[in-house]
Amino acid sequence: MENIERSSSWTRTRRRPHPAADAARVGSAPDAARAGSAVTKAPAGRRAIAKAEKRARILTAARTVMGEKGYAQMSMSEVAFLADVAAGTVFQYAATKAELLMMVTESIWAEHVNNALLATSTPGQRSPAEVVDAIMNSLDPIFDMAVHWPETTVWIAREILFGEDLPHRREVLGLVEKLEAHIAHLLGTCSSRAQDADDAAAPGTAAPSPASAAPGGNDLAASPDRAHRDTALDVGARMIVTSGLAELNRARQGRGEMRLLMDRMREIVMLVAKGVGTTHRAV
Repeated sequence: MENIERSSSWTRTRRRPHPAADAARVGSAPDAARAGSAVTKAPAGRRAIAKAEKRARILTAARTVMGEKGYAQMSMSEVAFLADVAAGTVFQYAATKAELLMMVTESIWAEHVNNALLATSTPGQRSPAEVVDAIMNSLDPIFDMAVHWPETTVWIAREILFGEDLPHRREVLGLVEKLEAHIAHLLGTCSSRAQDADDAAAPGTAAPSPASAAPGGNDLAASPDRAHRDTALDVGARMIVTSGLAELNRARQGRGEMRLLMDRMREIVMLVAKGVGTTHRAV
């Protein structure tokens, strides 16, 4: 009230308004809204900062414990202690231990996936061999976790495939879909003509056939049936990503060796890329 009066022309002229007018002026809707805003903005900002800081500490603590002991041996109370928060606070950010795993996974994969997409975004046609290399480069950041966190990575694959529908898992699934879309794009650049050019350049190989040399010939990306092409590319990308997750899950079950994972993945990607590159040869 006093601050408002000091800033008004009434104070400068030492004239007091009628009490009713003064009350109406102080209680006006715009002034009340501004006053209310001034009172609530700062605390809300501090709360948001405090919440972000707690989340960061919980993420750091969870990554530390997973790195040292693995996901299976991690406890929520241990994460809370290391993050210097109450045990119940961790559950406010991740409702279950599996959700905490997905929260950590999303924080790591988001950067890796975006970097991988930027690194392999060069347009143009590629031979199946070049597409395999580009796709493997896209997958490397994710499967690199299998080297550093082998036990935890297979639990990540299990949660993605079979986990409960919760917010952090949905975030991870969104990243998986983003990666699948990018792989589908790479498959769309797979050109049998580029492969024919590579084959023709190799010693002792026959010249490409007239059909394969024709503009757009043998290329799924150039197929006139766009719906079929897009479906095939999406299916191929999904096969690659799902196969990778399945291979990780097989390793968790002791039915595969983690050290052979990338070799198996390259074989799978090569089969899919060659299938895409040779689709519609009869066209």
